[in-house]
Amino acid sequence: MNKINIKRMLLAGLAMLVVWVVVEILVEQVFARILFGIPSQEMWLQVIDLREWSAQTYWANSFIALVNCTLMIWLYASLRPMYGVGTKTALITSAFGVIWVFSLFINLINLGLFPLELGLIEATFEAIEFPIAMIAGASIYEGEASWNQAAD
Repeated sequence: MNKINIKRMLLAGLAMLVVWVVVEILVEQVFARILFGIPSQEMWLQVIDLREWSAQTYWANSFIALVNCTLMIWLYASLRPMYGVGTKTALITSAFGVIWVFSLFINLINLGLFPLELGLIEATFEAIEFPIAMIAGASIYEGEASWNQAAD
């Protein structure tokens, strides 16, 4: 249990990213449209002048997201000896990530780079997306048999 399985960590990081993207589409497109009348992307475009993305921008953004997800799986794997295998440790890991994201957004709001309301909305969306993606990635890291044993 103390050794980190690198292959599983990389696979779980990829799985976490995929789940995050799916949940993000659901939250920021569907729920945002229900709650605010427009998707999150439209809210951002109203207040920030985003440049057009190139293929290089998409690749860099995707790679950074994959690295971040893989690092969060590494943190989960590192916390397993203290907190055990399963949802509890995944939620503890995601709490670290949510706090980090909130502090980042608060700093960007403080610097005037993001408007207060939109920054807090986006941070709240991330607080919904992060734990779901983290639980999915952690379950892939553990494999079905270990995950089911942890729940017993």
